[in-house]
Amino acid sequence: MSGITVLSANESLEKTFFSLFGRSIPVRRVWSDQWRDPAEVAMDACAADPHLLVLGSDIEREDVRAIVPEIDRRFPTATILCLVPTKEVEYALELLRLGARDVLVESVASEEFRAELDPILKIAESRHEKTTGAGSELRRRVITVVSPKGGTGKTTLSTNLAVGLARRMPKQVVLLDLDVQFGDCAAALGLQPEYSLVHAIDGATHERSALKVFLATHPSGLAVLSPPDDLVAADDIDPDELKRMLAAFSEEFPFVVIDTASGIDPLTLAAMGHATDLLFVSTTDVPSIRAVRRQLDALDQIGYVAQRRTFVLNRANAKVGLSVAEIEAVVGLEASFEIPSTRLIPVSTNEGVAAIDKDGAGQLARKFEEIAQYFAPEQGGSRRRFLRALRKDR
Repeated sequence: MSGITVLSANESLEKTFFSLFGRSIPVRRVWSDQWRDPAEVAMDACAADPHLLVLGSDIEREDVRAIVPEIDRRFPTATILCLVPTKEVEYALELLRLGARDVLVESVASEEFRAELDPILKIAESRHEKTTGAGSELRRRVITVVSPKGGTGKTTLSTNLAVGLARRMPKQVVLLDLDVQFGDCAAALGLQPEYSLVHAIDGATHERSALKVFLATHPSGLAVLSPPDDLVAADDIDPDELKRMLAAFSEEFPFVVIDTASGIDPLTLAAMGHATDLLFVSTTDVPSIRAVRRQLDALDQIGYVAQRRTFVLNRANAKVGLSVAEIEAVVGLEASFEIPSTRLIPVSTNEGVAAIDKDGAGQLARKFEEIAQYFAPEQGGSRRRFLRALRKDR
């Protein structure tokens, strides 16, 4: 998720940035009362690869002095803005020397404050675009699985990818089902959740630390959040409240997989805006292929271009008279992965077992493992090495 990350215990500061920029760019607040080590703050604050990292005026100066140079050195795509309660020239100059882009007096939402912030944000966006290469690795990923057509295997891809990731990182992966009317991720995994998306959204608004109680747990260690059974309650979900919940889960879990409804509704747009990766899935029929192309064109027009795009071709071995190369030419993306058509998928879904589990060491399971490997290459405890190295430096 590229955008603005606010590091502060002050909820009103998040609301300020959301009111000023929330309609055009994702805004999230990162905080935990459990954090004491600036090394953890530096790591988690940049988890979603933000354009702009805002350090609130409530952060202790000693911590700010530790955080700023480490973020500047280790996260070159992030631009740092420090907020202070009052103007102090010497302190501001010190922060600029340490790596901050600018230092401003913290203020409530106003046209004057926005006028100060606009040029900083433009610089941050430009810097992020120039320093983020196509092959850049993100420390965390929010993977939103999308398809404009129903019946393309979107939920199959979401559930099996999530299970594949959870095998690598138990208890570090969450699957969010945002198909609020007909989502069936839990059923496909044989789960019977007690709570739903509505409970989690309310929890994100009032007490983020309790969010995990709303999740069902799969034997792989995957956490799953399901849509509500009540369709009326589903219609009442507010996209802005959903964004807060997505931000909260991306703080709690290094990997977030989001299954969405077909098409582009407000909740899907919110999930796309929060994503680091958009995973497009299509079958080999012409209507599905053309729909993906139109969806990509629409995202280009509304500015959803910062996320990494990956294309998966489902039922790729179906003999329909189109080659993979022809499909890629229409869509405008290379098919990074091809999933074969097999009876095993509907059978596993009906049994409530992930295909990646049911197939064992078969070809289908290997395909889903390849996709999981793509999003989570083996990195052997890089987070722990980072924390140890930073503490040693200090």
